[in-house]
Amino acid sequence: MKQWSLCELIRSELLWDNFESDVTGGLISGQKNINRSAFVFTKESGIFSGIEVFESFQSLFENEVNFSWSVQEGASIQEGQTLLELLGPVRTILAIERTLLNFLSLSCGVATLTRQYVASVSGPTQILATRKTTPGLRHFQLQAVVAGGGKIHRRSLSDGILIKENHAQIEEETALLKTAHQKRSPLHGIEIEVQSFSTLKKVLEASERPDVIMLDNFSLSEMKEAVLLIKKTNPKIKIEASGGVNLETVRAISETGVDFISVGRLTHSAPILNLSLDFKT
Repeated sequence: MKQWSLCELIRSELLWDNFESDVTGGLISGQKNINRSAFVFTKESGIFSGIEVFESFQSLFENEVNFSWSVQEGASIQEGQTLLELLGPVRTILAIERTLLNFLSLSCGVATLTRQYVASVSGPTQILATRKTTPGLRHFQLQAVVAGGGKIHRRSLSDGILIKENHAQIEEETALLKTAHQKRSPLHGIEIEVQSFSTLKKVLEASERPDVIMLDNFSLSEMKEAVLLIKKTNPKIKIEASGGVNLETVRAISETGVDFISVGRLTHSAPILNLSLDFKT
């Protein structure tokens, strides 16, 4: 996400929150609306992601609030650690507090969950994020995945060819593979999703083969068998596992020998990291 577009998104959220009409903050007398120091800290351990958030808030309030930080993107953070220091008018800090924490809690939560998945796999298997993101927040969430050590499957539909079940319901898999090889850019890989051994065998027997085969919702025993079959037929084909992946199953899935595991819950179900803002006494 370009810096200006994240600023626009944050500005939009601030406007939805009516930050310029904070009736509670307005109770503070003008004499006490002086510059005060505040800080954002974490109430639990995790992985940090949110430098872009800091930079965007600094850009939006550069003439009013000073933001300073030393934490790095992707760094491990511990309970009680200060992530950000602010210096500015009391009313302004109070008015932007929740929006600031919402963005940071979300990005740190995604990064933290991603790191848990990355740490759980066996061998060189890579954890991939999907396009199952919150509307308007795709880049923001995927950036947090990268901070957590994950990779991106596709940022958009233009990033690569992925022939899925719904495509195959309209036109047969081998025909789609042939057309894909004819039309693809040299920069685009070709991946196809299979949900059964009959489809897998059809794909492996096709004259035009994919770069990646996605095993969708295969059981562990089926996955092991499918991996052996693919590697025996064409060891150059990469293998991705998808469907039903969680922290309890991800290691066993990686041990089947797949190259990639795509995990939608990195972005659609990550819990937020518990952060808070306090004024310095």
